[in-house]
Amino acid sequence: MKSLSLIRIITICLILTLVKGSAAWSNEQIIQDRSVKPVQHVMIVVLSGISTDSLLKTYTPNFHDFAKVGVKLEEAIGVYPPSNPSALVSLSTGASPNRHGIIKSTQKAAVESIFHVMLGQGRSTMIVATDEEAIAPLLSGFHHKIIDSTKKDLDITEQAIDAWKHNKPFATLVLYTSPAEVGKKAGIDSPDYLKAITDADHQIGRWANFLKEEGIFEDVLWIITSDHALSYSHKENTKNAIDKELLLPLVVAGPKMKMNITLPPVRTIDIAPTIAHVTGVSKPAQSEGDVIWNAILPPPDSTAEAYYEQRVKDLSLQVLDLSKSAYRLAEDKLTIDGRVENLQKQKQEIEIFTAEKEDEIESLKRKVLYQRYLIGAIILIAILGFFVEYLILRKRFLMF
Repeated sequence: MKSLSLIRIITICLILTLVKGSAAWSNEQIIQDRSVKPVQHVMIVVLSGISTDSLLKTYTPNFHDFAKVGVKLEEAIGVYPPSNPSALVSLSTGASPNRHGIIKSTQKAAVESIFHVMLGQGRSTMIVATDEEAIAPLLSGFHHKIIDSTKKDLDITEQAIDAWKHNKPFATLVLYTSPAEVGKKAGIDSPDYLKAITDADHQIGRWANFLKEEGIFEDVLWIITSDHALSYSHKENTKNAIDKELLLPLVVAGPKMKMNITLPPVRTIDIAPTIAHVTGVSKPAQSEGDVIWNAILPPPDSTAEAYYEQRVKDLSLQVLDLSKSAYRLAEDKLTIDGRVENLQKQKQEIEIFTAEKEDEIESLKRKVLYQRYLIGAIILIAILGFFVEYLILRKRFLMF
């Protein structure tokens, strides 16, 4: 009896080991297949006006579903100023506002976006938006344009999906601005703002379901993020404003990307170079961002260690650039402090000079006043003298 029980236990252990080994092998096979799977389409969904903090406060099931099948970044650090079109141009070009120079919608981009690169290499692109001003500097990089400022996110999604079925573009940029618009009017803690985020997340689900029905969901590289967020501006201190304006959500999923993993923060300007690497196109010429190597599955001829090493190298160069910038800022601060000190000295000298001149003016005023009194007294005495003389002469010559 004991021997039979022992045999059963050993058999169960062997079965569990085989099942576990089979599952591990299957998972490794999925990862290996995904690492070499080509990207057939790129879908970039930008939820404008959403910070990481605000996303966590509301119901966004589709965003979190993508995080389970892709890479979730703890934060995506945006650019300054945190507004469009500047922030969206940075996301699309990998260049900071200082480099691309776009602040107003009437300005034309002097740098190419990832969409210009794709279009130049014969890959079709499409943009979907309800805010034409936010995307105006980027429009030359798109072949198909679904833009209607009179429509809401729900309606523009329906129109865009119909256009996508017909055109099947390689890369699509979808900009949903309802959260930003509602947040500016109602406030970022209002129920209306949180509902707008949930509604925007629902549009992500509609795109996902559509591409699943088309049978190409697994062939799509997904980037779900925000271009900039909102804060209470002057009502908050600088740290809180930075947390709400510059720290954004980001999920990347699809071919060549890791699965169900959370990685440290990156920058929004890293998105364009990463897309370029994964899709095999050239990086935008003026891009300052780096490839997010630790989010990418290495191909069979490379290793995860090599990718991590490259990521560390890029981060080290970023630290070096930041150190140089900090050094320049420190030098500028010393120069400014010196100028401020000189200005303060000049101000003190001017104040002393002004005080002296005011004293002189007061002294002159007093002298003028005294002179007026003296002249008045002299005139009065003269008048009295003339009157007395008149009386004397009258008495002497007229005898009365």
